[in-house]
Amino acid sequence: MKEIKLIPDEPFHNYVDVAVMDFPDGPEGDMRQRCKVKVEFAEYDVNQLKKRGLDFKGAMAYYDDWLYNVIKFHLAQDWKCIDGMDQVKKIVKEKVWQYY
Repeated sequence: MKEIKLIPDEPFHNYVDVAVMDFPDGPEGDMRQRCKVKVEFAEYDVNQLKKRGLDFKGAMAYYDDWLYNVIKFHLAQDWKCIDGMDQVKKIVKEKVWQYY
């Protein structure tokens, strides 16, 4: 299982870019960026989740699952985050909460 580190950029009101860093503690040397993921939480995006019947807790579970699957697609393998996930979740939580 691939170990990664997530580094969020400064968030905008409707999205945050998150860098996915490879080799965060590995013997290969310095970290390198594998990809960037844009996590969108504009009012329109959250309203789409509400239309699907998701409450705030459901919306947060959706974002967790979505982020895992998008990064898994880019890395082409399962992964676990060793740092940065709490920062990303905090940003998403603060922004999504505004619409509930």
